[in-house]
Amino acid sequence: MSYKRVNLVSSDVSVETLSALRRIIPEAFGENAIDWEKLRAVLGDTIDDRVEKFGFSWAGKGDAIKNVLLPSKATLRPSKEESVKFDESENLFIEGDNLEVLKLLQKAYFEKVKMIYIDPPYNTGGDFVYHDNFASPVKNYLQQTGQTDADGNRLQTNKETNGRFHSDWLSMMYPRLKLAWNLLRDDGVIAISIGDNEVHHLRVIMDELFGEENFEGHIHWRRRHNQPNDATKMIGLVAEHILVYAKNTVALKISGVGKVGLTGHFSNPDNDSRGDWASKPWKVGSGQSGSRYTITTPTGDVYDEEWMGEENTFKSLVDDSRIIFPNKGKGSPRKKYFKSEREEEGQSATNWWNHEQFGSNQDGSNLLFKIFGVKDVFDNPKPNELIENLISLSNIQDDDIVLDFFGGSGTTAHAVLNLSQDREKKINFIVVQLPELLDENNKEQVAGYNFCKSIGNPTTIAEITKERIRRVIAGYGDEPKPMNDGFKVFKLGESNYPENQFEFDPEKSEAENMKAFGEYLAKAKQVSLFDEVNTLDVIYENIVKEGFSLNASVEKSSIAGNIVWKVSDGEKQFQICLEKTIANEVVRTLTDADYKGKTFICFDSALDDTAKANLCLNIDLKTI
Repeated sequence: MSYKRVNLVSSDVSVETLSALRRIIPEAFGENAIDWEKLRAVLGDTIDDRVEKFGFSWAGKGDAIKNVLLPSKATLRPSKEESVKFDESENLFIEGDNLEVLKLLQKAYFEKVKMIYIDPPYNTGGDFVYHDNFASPVKNYLQQTGQTDADGNRLQTNKETNGRFHSDWLSMMYPRLKLAWNLLRDDGVIAISIGDNEVHHLRVIMDELFGEENFEGHIHWRRRHNQPNDATKMIGLVAEHILVYAKNTVALKISGVGKVGLTGHFSNPDNDSRGDWASKPWKVGSGQSGSRYTITTPTGDVYDEEWMGEENTFKSLVDDSRIIFPNKGKGSPRKKYFKSEREEEGQSATNWWNHEQFGSNQDGSNLLFKIFGVKDVFDNPKPNELIENLISLSNIQDDDIVLDFFGGSGTTAHAVLNLSQDREKKINFIVVQLPELLDENNKEQVAGYNFCKSIGNPTTIAEITKERIRRVIAGYGDEPKPMNDGFKVFKLGESNYPENQFEFDPEKSEAENMKAFGEYLAKAKQVSLFDEVNTLDVIYENIVKEGFSLNASVEKSSIAGNIVWKVSDGEKQFQICLEKTIANEVVRTLTDADYKGKTFICFDSALDDTAKANLCLNIDLKTI
């Protein structure tokens, strides 16, 4: 009889890395471990064993690397009541510490993300609230989001008086960026906004993690209209930095990238005699001057906007079959750009992005005012135009995924929703945001704090992010335009499995801890410990740790009076029953040929030894 326990933790990066290395260089292994001398012999001159060589280090780098390798014991709990169209949408909002969340996403989303945009803390001395503790990450997270430590002391931001000011920021960023690299597709792109304090350090760790050969560019974005009045600076700082890297620049170029605003790879879906083409919005961006007139789509939808060219020009382009209307003829018009014209009209984007074309922080604030009806609800939000153009630059396609694990005000989610409107199939976002508490005594956070209170929400940044997404979907402003879209909400939390909630006592010896753990496990096997657990929470913990997508379908059924849940993710499937006793009829049903090789999860105590033995002959049995 051979059955397994359910997966208790997230994907183990170190084990998977070793497995990949074993597949590539099996001769470098001996007795289930790497034989260093054999590896040296295989790699030959590519090993650099010089004592002095170029590198980048800081206090705590070793722990940051270890942090990547530690699996997560946490889980993601669905929150249907906070979602919009939970059962239909494939957009995800995850509330929690992004390091733990990224670990939980590793197996299901490995190399599946097309584009990542993040706007992390700039480490200015007051914006850094991430304090990783890999010895007890989930407990640390729960304490951190309450803004107190175990003794009730308020957590502090990363002050410049801290002797490890830059080191702490680097140790925070390194494991997150490494895990992000894992999630990117081979033709994926990452863009990171950053300020002057850390741009040079970020460039070096990105070169280390992504490879300097995959550096695509350093964009200077003018974030404000006016010149700053800062007597402490000799030079007015009006620009922010955006570093752009490819996962694999060769694969990216093969997939096809175009000018900012050009979207889609070059193809010829309508068999145009002029050859392959991509498209660009005919509508002008915010702050750009254009010609205003009304355009009626083939389906009768009317757009009264400012457009890239005069009405006569538009009509001539229509006559020349150079205008398309996406979304089955009802989308906003786009102009064709043929591959043969790429040298002329599809050249690369420049690295100087001005506020007139790509928006400013003030534009971002003005948009939030339209959405929330409150000024300064979020400090220095990015404008939609900036993020939409970065996403388009990555050659985004239908069904692609955009990830932002520093969700902030929710601009990335808003940008993805906007870009999805004119597509046959939409693109989807995964946005992660820490539920950082807003401080009513902080002048930069008081408006957000008061807004959350006014609508009865918890006073956290994550609540602002979620509420923005809801209002964008519902429609906002004087002329609201509701979207046929939605998003699922998940929240990081402690595992439903009691085994994962045991913490070793650093004051005790290893033998004492192991004895205590054994006693705890004996108690943890009691099914009664699950009596207060939500069934969907347990199902989704298995979805996460089996490596299924958070958009996997979950169907409830009944077999011989037992409730059995079927979870499907493409061709992958498992069934789970969380009842204390499983009927013999269920066991007989699962031994049918239809279930051959499929995975079934249940409580260990719900089956006797005979039932387990019979099931193991036909299915992949896993027990809780």
